[in-house]
Amino acid sequence: AIKGEVPFGKVFSCFMACCMFGSSLFKVLSDRKVAVEDTAVGMLAVAVGGMATAAVAGSSSQLAVLAAAFFAFELCVGLYFPTIGTLRAKYLPDEHRSILVNLFGIPLNLIVVTVFTRIKHLGTKGALWCSASSLTLALLAGVLLRYSNACSDEGE
Repeated sequence: AIKGEVPFGKVFSCFMACCMFGSSLFKVLSDRKVAVEDTAVGMLAVAVGGMATAAVAGSSSQLAVLAAAFFAFELCVGLYFPTIGTLRAKYLPDEHRSILVNLFGIPLNLIVVTVFTRIKHLGTKGALWCSASSLTLALLAGVLLRYSNACSDEGE
């Protein structure tokens, strides 16, 4: 357990710094010509690891491990926005993009509402595992996208 007061301002500023670092990392990876699909897969793998680590370490007194897990996840949050924006521009036609994004928001919101309404049953650890599981499904989808993109590149 944590003794004393939590310095929420310092924690928040560290989260924001990690998020900014993730956004900056996207530019570095783009400049090095790393495929955006590879960036997405790497980001999702780190996010799964961070969330699973948080779920495991959350009930223990390993504050440093828990903080590192959430900092890694926040780095992925910063990397997510430019990555997903680039993927949307690449794969979704302009005239259908907003409709598709809104349609995919419906199941996302249903998952969030379901987890929040079951939080007393799930607990914090269960909610973190739900997040890790959802991120794992996203990682699998990213790997499939990368694989299908690699196959189509070979056929050209």
